[in-house]
Amino acid sequence: HWFNTNKREYMIVIPDIHGRTFWRKTVEEHENEKIIFLGDYTDPYPHEGVDYWEGLFALRDVIDFKKRHMDNVVMLLGNHDLSYISDCLPSCRHDDENHDEIKNLIKANLLLFDIAHEEKVGSKRVVFSHAGIHPEWLKENEMLFGNIRPDDMVHTINRMFHKGQLYTALGDVSWQRGGFLDVGSCVWADLEEFMEILPSHLPDCYQIFGHTQFSKPVITEWFACIDCHSAFMLDDDMNFGKL
Repeated sequence: HWFNTNKREYMIVIPDIHGRTFWRKTVEEHENEKIIFLGDYTDPYPHEGVDYWEGLFALRDVIDFKKRHMDNVVMLLGNHDLSYISDCLPSCRHDDENHDEIKNLIKANLLLFDIAHEEKVGSKRVVFSHAGIHPEWLKENEMLFGNIRPDDMVHTINRMFHKGQLYTALGDVSWQRGGFLDVGSCVWADLEEFMEILPSHLPDCYQIFGHTQFSKPVITEWFACIDCHSAFMLDDDMNFGKL
């Protein structure tokens, strides 16, 4: 599904939107390429001058874009999006005024969303999620996941989510984010958890996620955190480019 230019394949990755507009021109210019949205479409930051209704509009427009590009667009859910459809997930900066409309919009299109996504990029397995899948989170929820195989991890997470079996585990929040656990779920984990709590990487794969804001991407040997208000291009040599 990738677009090939100058004999190099690449995909577009869109981190947390929160009502911002940085993603719109990028997806219009690259609409036939692989595009992966990392979630958190709603609940703008008031200090950025973005109104709450712009979060609702962004969610609606991303869903419409997905419906026009079913084969090459991936939509993941973030903690903000999930807080509208499950009481198991804590909320923050919640859009109470548009709550019902956002809830109905996500629920009506839930099959278009996933929690995680996997791609083969060059010789690497690359796993995308909103906040990163910490191996300690999988371990803490071993009773739920069982002996989850690395090559079946993403499929298992998505299957369990769509069966309604994952909401409680997705609500895991660490003390870094105001909870009581050591690590959070793949929609709540803070970047510091990947820096401080070992082992912090999944074997035999590279992770790309957002959720923790920085002015520039944090790129390591095992993961990239790219929540910095910009779209990114990832080529088949695992090179990131800010768009």
